[in-house]
Amino acid sequence: MRGLPDVRRVLLGWGLSTAGALVTHVAMLVYTFQTGGAALVAVYGVASVLPAAVTTPVVTGLGVRLGLDRLLRVTTGARAVLGAASALAVLAGLGPVLVIVPTCLAASLSGSYRPVQAVMTPWLVRTPAELSTANVRATMVENAAALVGPAGGGLLLILWGPGAGLVAGAALVAGAAVALRLLRLPPEAVRSTAGRGGGPRDMLAGAAELNGVIPHGGAIVMTALQVFTRGVLLVLVVVLSLDVLGLDDGAVGWLTAMIGLGGLTGGVIASSVLRVTRLARSFCGGILLWGLPLVVLGLWPTPATAYAAFFVIGIGNAMEDGGLYTLIPRVVGQRHAAGALSALELIIFGASALGSFAAPSLARAAGTGRTLLFLGLVLLAVAGLYAVRCHRVDRAMPAPGPELELLRGLPQFTPLPLVSVEQLLAVAERRRYVAGAEVIVEGEPADVFHLIESGTANVTVHGVPRPPLGVGDGFGEIALLRDLPRTATVTAGSDLATLALGRVDFLSAVTGNRVSAVAADEIATQRLSGDPDRGWDVREARDADGAGDQS
Repeated sequence: MRGLPDVRRVLLGWGLSTAGALVTHVAMLVYTFQTGGAALVAVYGVASVLPAAVTTPVVTGLGVRLGLDRLLRVTTGARAVLGAASALAVLAGLGPVLVIVPTCLAASLSGSYRPVQAVMTPWLVRTPAELSTANVRATMVENAAALVGPAGGGLLLILWGPGAGLVAGAALVAGAAVALRLLRLPPEAVRSTAGRGGGPRDMLAGAAELNGVIPHGGAIVMTALQVFTRGVLLVLVVVLSLDVLGLDDGAVGWLTAMIGLGGLTGGVIASSVLRVTRLARSFCGGILLWGLPLVVLGLWPTPATAYAAFFVIGIGNAMEDGGLYTLIPRVVGQRHAAGALSALELIIFGASALGSFAAPSLARAAGTGRTLLFLGLVLLAVAGLYAVRCHRVDRAMPAPGPELELLRGLPQFTPLPLVSVEQLLAVAERRRYVAGAEVIVEGEPADVFHLIESGTANVTVHGVPRPPLGVGDGFGEIALLRDLPRTATVTAGSDLATLALGRVDFLSAVTGNRVSAVAADEIATQRLSGDPDRGWDVREARDADGAGDQS
């Protein structure tokens, strides 16, 4: 994303690591099926997700306490090393245990990437639109990886076998580690998240918050059922491809790649429809688009319907992820976001493991087609059950008000992360003045910065008029930044409404960001330079306590 280099780094790391994981996954599906049949595929499926249900909250908690950016770098590098060990085990002809164990350990570390990314992103963007765009692009990157990774994995399987796929997977994850090497959270994000969230107690609190995101546990129920279905599909895609449809080994990769292709299409759709006030409905619609194609595939299991069904599932996946991962932090707040997202990942890994474990029994008891049909109908039913509740959540979601754009329009606030701006708005006090009333008086102590929401203000310095101020203008920052008495008198030119920020809140936001500090210093210097007859030197004021504390 233009102007957001750290967002680009996170997205590139996400895409490369996801592609690597999927190349590895396709190779492992075929390797385990060839080595031990559907039973070993199920063992691998459970082992690849169950440990992550335990490690993800712990790892995420360490990252919140020690540094989220550092966590991504360390875990991604460790995944590359473990992937290389698994590839070497296959190439050396060692037993399946020595192949499966490193792969599953790497998978257990991968679970922290998405929740950490979701917690970090609001600190790396500046507006709600950028936040929605970043989350949609994360889903598009994931689905591009889901297209390229399995397709490439299928090609490698045909040409050189599972070992080559594991080598390629490890190399892609290593590339992700390189992409993340320069990732740095802004200082204010590090201070805000240090020591918060991620532990067992915080995850329990996050789970409680997650339960209320959509009333009556909608986010939990719909996610758990969808991910359980994904776990079943993880195993049955091999049986469906090789046994039911009679396709070759490479078709496992091609079918999985169709989810990625559909995800890219879904990302384009989500980019145009996803708004702060449509997040829950996007999530619910994604669940619907998971269920419908499974019903069709269960009734008509042909190669054509299989490829079409997986494509539509990809569209649903993009809509669901883009909505849910934007919705949760905005509903529960940044303080509980890490715990809520860790709880979500716990649900995801647990439900996926249960689905993979249950898949062989379901297929034997009811057949592959009937199993897919049943799961599709369940997803359609639950999406219908929660549709009205999701609509109510969206209606209750406050849309960004004009005051956010007014605050962001000031140069000293433009570089601030979205979270910082929203925090400022949360503590701002609305003040109203009748025409002619004094707002600040020259020479008096300073304790407030004002942003004009409506009306006009007149400014005088030593009784000499200065240009009037209007909507979107701010005043009062000089005395706060330089620790000086008020340098001008401001009166309401007409009925005036302002957003007032106290000294501590204003200075904390302004001085915590280097770019904002420079912008604010330039504004203060420019205004002081326009009034050289104050009785004290501008350079002395700039060097006074608080100089450079600008945003």
